[in-house]
Amino acid sequence: MLFKWLLFCLCIMPAMFSTTHRKCPAECTCSMDELNRYQAICTKGGLSSLSPNQLDKDVKVIIIKGPRNTITIGPALRQFMQLQVLRITDSNLPAIGAESFWGLKYLRTLDLSKNNITNITENNFRGQDNLHELDLSKNKILRMASSTFRHLTELRRLSLADNSIVELVQRNFFMLSRLKYLDLSGNPLQDLQPDVFRDVPELKVFKCRNCQLKKINPQLYNLLPLLSELDLGRNEFKFLDKDEFRDVNRLTKVLLDGNQLSVVVDQLFRMQKSLNHLDLSYNRLAKVPNDSFLHLNNLTFLDLSYNKLVRLEPQSVRNLTNLQTLNISGNVLMDLLEMRETFEMIPQLTHLSIADMGQLPVGLLVPFRQLRYLNISGNSLDNMALQVIAPCRELEFLDLSRNQLYGISEDTALRIQGIRNVRLDNNPLICDECHMGKLINVVRQLQWKWDTYPICFLPKSLRGAEINNLDIGGLHTCLDYISDEEQNAASTSYNFLEHGGLNTLAILGGIIFVLITTIILSVVVCFSKNRARYYTREDHLNGSDSKCLEKNLEATTITTLGNGNSPTTTTTLTLAISPAAAPANGTNGTSGLAGSPAGNGSTMKQQPTGVNEAGKEINFTFPMDDRVCTIDELVLPPAPPPPHMRHDLPSMGSLMYNVSHTPGNTMAGTTTTLAAVAAAATVIPPGAPSAGGGMTGTSPLHAPTPTPAEAVVVVLPPPPQAGSVISLREAQQLVHLSGSGIGGVSGGGGDVGVLEPLVSVN
Repeated sequence: MLFKWLLFCLCIMPAMFSTTHRKCPAECTCSMDELNRYQAICTKGGLSSLSPNQLDKDVKVIIIKGPRNTITIGPALRQFMQLQVLRITDSNLPAIGAESFWGLKYLRTLDLSKNNITNITENNFRGQDNLHELDLSKNKILRMASSTFRHLTELRRLSLADNSIVELVQRNFFMLSRLKYLDLSGNPLQDLQPDVFRDVPELKVFKCRNCQLKKINPQLYNLLPLLSELDLGRNEFKFLDKDEFRDVNRLTKVLLDGNQLSVVVDQLFRMQKSLNHLDLSYNRLAKVPNDSFLHLNNLTFLDLSYNKLVRLEPQSVRNLTNLQTLNISGNVLMDLLEMRETFEMIPQLTHLSIADMGQLPVGLLVPFRQLRYLNISGNSLDNMALQVIAPCRELEFLDLSRNQLYGISEDTALRIQGIRNVRLDNNPLICDECHMGKLINVVRQLQWKWDTYPICFLPKSLRGAEINNLDIGGLHTCLDYISDEEQNAASTSYNFLEHGGLNTLAILGGIIFVLITTIILSVVVCFSKNRARYYTREDHLNGSDSKCLEKNLEATTITTLGNGNSPTTTTTLTLAISPAAAPANGTNGTSGLAGSPAGNGSTMKQQPTGVNEAGKEINFTFPMDDRVCTIDELVLPPAPPPPHMRHDLPSMGSLMYNVSHTPGNTMAGTTTTLAAVAAAATVIPPGAPSAGGGMTGTSPLHAPTPTPAEAVVVVLPPPPQAGSVISLREAQQLVHLSGSGIGGVSGGGGDVGVLEPLVSVN
């Protein structure tokens, strides 16, 4: 007996030793899996290499996952000859080494998804004649050469989903004659060439979801006669021809959700008598013809949700005798009062979704005695509307979320007691005895757990609390039902009050208001800075509102006079004056100013004897909405000496101008002359006194005269002798327009004289 015991110990000790003293990297956990295979699971991150020095060679399953890994695939993996499953995911793997898996004849599953692989070649998989499953999804592969998978002759499943593949070339899947499952979803292919699929005749599941496809060549289906599952969801199909699926009569599952289909043509699935799952949700279907599902006697799942259906005709579902699941949620234009007749054609339903549709008519669900799953969320149901679920006695799941329920009555609570899973989240529930007391007691007595428990909205002291954690003895007796914005917000799928949405909206509104205000102010400033300026010494003008005159002015023309022997110049100046200062009738003389009657708004021009009318004119007419700012202080220079002494004076200004004298035109102004005249023009405030006097004819007036109250005073240089050059300061004269009219030089007098200079121009 002792000998047998010793022999038994000797036999089991190696096994015990090998189990307790196996090598395992610090970043991994080593154990036996459900199939009694030795496995190493490395999910802690930070793994940089994997070699036989760290891990036993007889390991059969290696799972490496973690964003902080820096591992690379190299020849070291060949040491693990017993390896059957290798998964290196989410580990920043940059590439697959050449012949890295050579000799791993037992490897069946290779998962390299969620890495940074950009290129794959046929040498990457050399020696993998027995590989059954290859997952390269969620990498950065751009393209693949022909015969890339030629060594994977036993491959059954291939996933290239969520890469950046833009094109499939011929013989991409060469030698994959046993491939059953192919997933190309999430690649911007835009088109599928039929010849690419010539090497996969046994393909049964084909997924090309979100591939930017607009159509598919029917020849492709002809090359895949065994196809049973087709997923073309989230593409850009707008229309499917009647013969679209003629050659794939073994289809059992078709997903066409998320496209742009506006109609399901009659008998589109006439050859798919084995079809049991059809998803047409999230399209633009406005109508389902009566014969669309004519031959689908085996259909068990039909999803028509979130389309534009107005009605689902009873004739369209008359042959769906095996239909168990129907989803018509989100068809907001559908009249549910007319759906009772349609529902009576399919009373065998076990799963029904009527979410986001609006109020449900009482009696709508009467035909469904066998219903086990019911989704009526998002329909604004109140406590009275819950009567709609009364006929459904076999329910196992009930979704009442996103409604307007503020409590559960005793009858409804007893009805809910027999349902294994109920959703009541996002309802404005009042957690007190009279509103939720019965349901709280029911929940405490349940023998199973709900996935989610109702959450209180009122009172505020219990807001956010799950009802299964409440003490029924500490609740209020009965709180009033408050129908306000706060409660209505609670019934939505996203509660702004609970998540600070109102504060966020207020902040965003404030930012937008500040931006708009800033833009408006910037535009105003730019407009102010770029307005037309018409006056000299503008930088000395005061911009205050109290010292600005509105320029609601009419146009008139001022003409300068000669100084003695010189003729009258033809240079004219068009100036705007206020209505109060509109000129009256003036007197005409040989060297005088021609005026027009006051108040008629006409422009007055000089017409001297022997002067051509083609005189140069400088227009000083201002915009009606402009403002003219006056000068704060006027420094009046002393009166100038008599004219015969002025030629001895030195030049007092730096601005010089030259005037030419041409025959036939006494004083044709040159460009320089015109510029000087414009520069010399100065507006002074009403009522400012003159420095010396004016001139009537050639006689000086020495008595200072104040500027009339409504006068606009203009400083103009006199016309010098032809060819002479004098300073602008010497040449200045003042001609002002009073409210009574414009005076001209007529012998010895006039209404308004020529004044001496008031403002210097340096």
